[in-house]
Parts: sequence; C-alpha cells; structure tokens
Amino acid sequence: MNNIDNQEVFNTSKKTRQQQKFLAVINLLLAAVSVTLLIVIITKILPLFEKGEQPENKTSHIIQVEVLNACGTAGLADKFTDLLRSKKFDVVKTGNFASFDIDNSFVIDRVGNKDYAYSLADSIGIPKSNVIQQFNKNYYLDVTLVIGKDFNNLLNQ
Repeated sequence: MNNIDNQEVFNTSKKTRQQQKFLAVINLLLAAVSVTLLIVIITKILPLFEKGEQPENKTSHIIQVEVLNACGTAGLADKFTDLLRSKKFDVVKTGNFASFDIDNSFVIDRVGNKDYAYSLADSIGIPKSNVIQQFNKNYYLDVTLVIGKDFNNLLNQ
C-alpha cells in the first residue's frame, strides 16, 4: 500500500509541475502582449503632447491663403504669414480687414471646400465653429484668415 501512495504522490507532483509550467508560459505570453500594447499606446499618445508638433496642411492640395489683420496690431499679418508658411500653406496675399474691431479670429472658405478652411483653422487653434463660407469666383485663393484680437492665443500654440 505504501508503494501505491508513493506513486500517487509522484503522479500528482508530475501533474502539478506540468500545470505550473503551463501557467508560467501563459504568464510570459500575457506579459509580452501587455508590454507590446503599452509600447503602442505610448508611441501613439506621446506625439500629442510634444509642443513643437503642430498640425499642418492635412490635404494634398496646396492651400492658398489670404491673411487679413482685423485688430490693428502692426505687423500681425506678416507674423501669421510666416507661421502659416512654416505649416506648408501658401500665403498669396496679406492686408487689412474692413475694420479693426474683430474680437475672435475666423476663417473664410472661399471655394466651397470646408476641408481647406478646417485644415487651416486646426493648424493654428481656431475652433471649427469660427469657419464660415463666402464663395467668390473672382478670388484666386482658397481660404481667408481674419485675425482678431485673440491673436495671442493663436500665436502661442
């Protein structure tokens, strides 16, 4: 009887070792999957927090832009021209808006393609609610940026 008990203990011990090996392999696989997911998440999220990264022109079309100063601060259209050109927009005209009392900057879609206007608005932090459409077949440009008194918020992004 003693021999049978020893054999049962041996078989039970052998099963336990097999189960432990199986669980160890499963744990290693889970750890590998977890590390892979963590790496993917980090590589997708970190670029969102990099201050130097700004959204650029998201269309394959080179968006032609008119920049108008609507707050009266001297040299502002030139500053925004440099900013937009660094983001791959083609600024073709600068000037002053009809008045200098505009509080909030806005973007005007001139050709009926709001994606162009949204791309510019996104690139400098103007909300989509500040994008309007005014078609003009005589214009040779896609979008007009009207810079209001909130320009510091846009330059600091």
